[in-house]
Amino acid sequence: MKFESTLDIVIDEIRSVLSGVKDSSIEELSESILRARRVFLFAMGRSGLVIKAFAMRLMHLGLKVHVVGEVTTPSLGEGDLLIIGSASGETPSVVLNCKKARKLGAAIASITASKESTVAGHSDIVITIPTKTPKVPDRAGVSSVQPMGNLFEQSLLILTDIIVMDLMESLSIDSEMMFKNHANLE
Repeated sequence: MKFESTLDIVIDEIRSVLSGVKDSSIEELSESILRARRVFLFAMGRSGLVIKAFAMRLMHLGLKVHVVGEVTTPSLGEGDLLIIGSASGETPSVVLNCKKARKLGAAIASITASKESTVAGHSDIVITIPTKTPKVPDRAGVSSVQPMGNLFEQSLLILTDIIVMDLMESLSIDSEMMFKNHANLE
């Protein structure tokens, strides 16, 4: 494949997927982030890398943010929000943490390709990225020419960046203000 034609295909796939995300669910998540005492984020694999990027941007906004599994992550409890990223919504460690967060009284938001998943069923807010992946091939959604779960992961990154832009507007924060929270030990 040639770069230009492949680029067009990938961009079209991402646009097709993200056009299927409901605005109301994005607004609901943004409002929940602003109301939360602290925001915790969790995902595995490549989705975990994207979730860490989202956590970084939320920190740049000045929010109290923690990535589950990091050594400095405090205990989760009432008033906190756990945001989970999982295409299948069935990854065992993700399901386990979701159920534990529910018992601890935290609010839960999931971003998933499978609105019928275990994780979605335990979530207060569900954002569905309507794409097929190897773990959810039979679900309705956009098929991809890309390997494995690329389309979900790419869409997750762009979606979370759009959520950050929404939060920037709500908090009256610009990029220059965010940059003041950027790491200065590199």
